[in-house]
Parts: sequence; structure tokens; C-alpha cells
Amino acid sequence: MLKKLIIGMVFFCTASTVSYSQEKFSVSGEVKFPKKKGVIVLMLNTQEEFEDRESPPPERKLMIKPDAHQLKAKKVSFKFVDVPKSTYAIRCIQDLNENGELDYMEQAFGMRHPTEPYGFSGQTIPMGVLWSDVKFEVDKDISGIEIEVH
Repeated sequence: MLKKLIIGMVFFCTASTVSYSQEKFSVSGEVKFPKKKGVIVLMLNTQEEFEDRESPPPERKLMIKPDAHQLKAKKVSFKFVDVPKSTYAIRCIQDLNENGELDYMEQAFGMRHPTEPYGFSGQTIPMGVLWSDVKFEVDKDISGIEIEVH
């Protein structure tokens, strides 16, 4: 009886480990940008991150400094690995002043307007973007995402 219990526990632990490891995926694509500066790619997975009230953790933030070939082509590739199953959106920023964040200009009535080019997954023009417009489910490896920064 003890032998069957131990074998059952070993099987359960092995199955749990395999199941857990299968819940991580990769997300990759390409960013097209207008100017010759670095690109920041952020993988957001909450409304707060999307609205810029929280920063994503470092493993979901890529700072890409394009090489000469990428600068000439005005595009870079990105890839996130070990992404847990969840809902995400991707925001890309052309970091013109190289401070590592999207800069804003204050406008009337407390409104803010970005002063650097940016874009989102699922959007061609980043005007009036909502979380519901740009989010996507990661429950498998995803490739071929194309984002144009304006």
C-alpha cells in the first residue's frame, strides 16, 4: 500500500511539473519605427499597466537599440519568452530622449498627450486606444505581431 502511495505521489508531482512548465509561452513580432532612436517594447497585462499607472516587471520590458541594418530598415524584432498564460497588450515607444519611458505634454483639464512616437498591438493608428482594442490572449506561442509606431 505504501509503495502504491509513493508511486502515486511521484506521478502526481511529475505531472504537475510538466503541466506547470507547459503554461509558459513566447510572444514575438516586429516593430516599425519612424526615427533613428531606440525602441521600448512593453508587454502589459493589466488595465493599470495599460493606463500607465503601473510599470510592467522587467521581464516584460525590452529596450532595443537598433543596429545600423535595423536603423536603415526602420524595424526591429522582439521576443518575450516564458510568458505565463494570461491576457496582454503590447505598447511600443520610440524613446527619442532615451530616458526609458513615454514622455507626455500636459494639456488643458489635466489631459496628457504623448510627445514621442508610440503604437499598440492590434492598432494601426494610436488614437483613442482602449484596453479592449489591443488586448489578446496568450495560451500558446504567438508570433508575427506587427506594430507600427507613429
